[in-house]
Amino acid sequence: MRVEGGTTLLVEGRAEVRVQGRAEVFGCPIESVTVSEGKILPIYVVEDSEVEIEGNYIAVKGSTIPESWNRLVEAIEREEYAKIMLFGDTDSGKSSLATFLANKLSGRKWIIDLDIGQSDIAHPCAMGIGFTEGGIISISEVQMIDGYFVGTISPTGREARCLRGVASIFAKVEDLAKDGDRIIIDTTGWTKGKRARDYKLAKVEIIKPDLIVCFEKVPYYLKSYNTFEVESFVLKKRSREVRSSIRSRLYAKWLENAKLKRFEAGKIEFENTTLFKGEKIEFLEGVLDAKVIFAEKGSDFLNVCVEKEVEVGGELIKALLEIYEVKDICIFSPDQLNGLMLGLYGREGRYLGFGLLRGLDVENRSIEVFTSVEGEVGRIEFGEVKLNDDLREVVVRVP
Repeated sequence: MRVEGGTTLLVEGRAEVRVQGRAEVFGCPIESVTVSEGKILPIYVVEDSEVEIEGNYIAVKGSTIPESWNRLVEAIEREEYAKIMLFGDTDSGKSSLATFLANKLSGRKWIIDLDIGQSDIAHPCAMGIGFTEGGIISISEVQMIDGYFVGTISPTGREARCLRGVASIFAKVEDLAKDGDRIIIDTTGWTKGKRARDYKLAKVEIIKPDLIVCFEKVPYYLKSYNTFEVESFVLKKRSREVRSSIRSRLYAKWLENAKLKRFEAGKIEFENTTLFKGEKIEFLEGVLDAKVIFAEKGSDFLNVCVEKEVEVGGELIKALLEIYEVKDICIFSPDQLNGLMLGLYGREGRYLGFGLLRGLDVENRSIEVFTSVEGEVGRIEFGEVKLNDDLREVVVRVP
């Protein structure tokens, strides 16, 4: 079909688009593009063109890119801002603006993705670092150079661990970036309430951005910082189910060509867990309604691995805490940990990707991991969720 210049085609995935003429997405010229399920892509036809679309779309006159976004680009170039932090609610357009800035700003760009719920550069449950010189229609096209495994999809209740991740990410970026590089920081959509406020302010103190870009009105607690207001760009709000489905597809992509690998405690560092960090002990017989396979005690913890999942009442836990003189007890079965997400790091400390726990050998103090990660692994971080057969997250108690 013939499309007049100055028209935006809002294409809903899943769809295929081919263009003969001039068209762009978030400032990136395109000739053909695939729109994935659950997304709507704004294709701006710059001049009269022939466009073929397989899928649903609507045409609107003019550009759907807010004018404030163009003014933002001008301000960043004029003031030579280096670190630009994006602030806004879930589905406000932060990732779209990050893509637009990556295409429109001059020079080299580093994209820092801190959104552990809908991570584009890393995978969900992790933060990612990527590099681009532009020419992208989504920051998901940017390859992960390094990252930080958090092990959960929400920062709520895990603020300290997430802030450690932010500090780690920016320590690495300082080593990677050169003078004149731009650093574009995409953040989570958790913005409301005291805990969210404290979490955001802590991130600001770590990052020390030159400019904070706020969608709609600047919140009162950011008034003392250098800010810039932009309009939201939301074509369609995504439901919780759609967001979960997108995460499942991302997990599947990161697990392509995965295979089982064995890692032994002592040879590989296991972190964010007390597993295999205590002395093996004989657990009291008859206390639990299940066969005890393995028990270990540390200075402040007790781990008990049982043959099958067992329910343990609060009174029994309280009694065990006193008997063994510990502060924390974890009673678990191998099946309960099957599918647990694990973050894999290289010997030099670079984040490589994730895997799923598929086997627990307590006698040899080793684990089997289903992963597509290649290269030598030096450290494994235990997460706090496991993936079921549909690659959906399930919260699990981890030793």
